[in-house]
Amino acid sequence: MKLSIATTHQENILGYIYLVFSHLLLADAIAIAAYFLGYHISVSALNIIYFLVNFVSIVAIFHRFLGKSLQTAWKNIPKCLIYVIVGFGIYYWGTILVGLLITRIDPTFANVNDQAVTGMVQENPLIMGACTVFFVPVVEETLYRGLIFQQLQRKHRLLAYIISVAVFSSIHVVGFIGSANWLTLALCFMQYLPAGIALAWAYERADTIIAPILIHMIINQIGMSAMR
Repeated sequence: MKLSIATTHQENILGYIYLVFSHLLLADAIAIAAYFLGYHISVSALNIIYFLVNFVSIVAIFHRFLGKSLQTAWKNIPKCLIYVIVGFGIYYWGTILVGLLITRIDPTFANVNDQAVTGMVQENPLIMGACTVFFVPVVEETLYRGLIFQQLQRKHRLLAYIISVAVFSSIHVVGFIGSANWLTLALCFMQYLPAGIALAWAYERADTIIAPILIHMIINQIGMSAMR
């Protein structure tokens, strides 16, 4: 079953350009802009601005796609909620199984991305918590599921899962290359696989990007609660 709401050619081009820009240049661009404006910007403030710019940019680029997706979810709320619940269940049990495997490989394992997020949240718990729970899911689901998975799913369903899940998992660990050993990075990558699979599955079955956005929000809220 092909997804009914497709991104436009313009959304695709701008989306991929922004995907590269946001991960490679956006943080530096914000820091440089603050410097020339004469502002001393803390790491916490930099991250908050980064999340806000990401959110506003994604909504601006994909407003048509997100609007149609929201309409689809609203017209069939029960279907959307069913796949949100089932999708979260897939994520939950998948995470437990992967966690057991990771513990067998390295009993002392700690996810470096989770540690970094914990540090940011502790600096500014209210704003960073809101960014993580509300802004991040919209940005990541629109890019990794709404853009990458949706396009590939129309051509090759299995390939869509493999590539979107691999990109989603990689993006959470690539920033730690050089600061963490390869085993830790590989285990971090593994830890994100259940979420990548469950979110793509929920998107495909519910036929609206709103379903994985809601699941992602729930996952992040649980994570935020665990950090307090």
